[in-house]
Amino acid sequence: MLLNDVLHESSVGWWNKALYILDKLFGFESDGNSKLKRVKQVFDQKSGEHVIYLEYRVKASNQSPIQTTLTRKPKVKADKKAKGSK
Repeated sequence: MLLNDVLHESSVGWWNKALYILDKLFGFESDGNSKLKRVKQVFDQKSGEHVIYLEYRVKASNQSPIQTTLTRKPKVKADKKAKGSK
């Protein structure tokens, strides 16, 4: 399907059109593995513009999460005697 056809198709919703365009832009297949959501919306007082933050996520078929081991840093206890003694 051509991009122009997608943009003018009336039965396809705006979010689905945006997903299709982002998938094509970043080189992913449009097979339902991508998601788009509005994260937040703010008003920029300096410029007088609305700013909308979108999150685009896609899971490629040939990728999996990277497994890492978590290392905990030991907690350092504060010496209460050293604070107020002079």
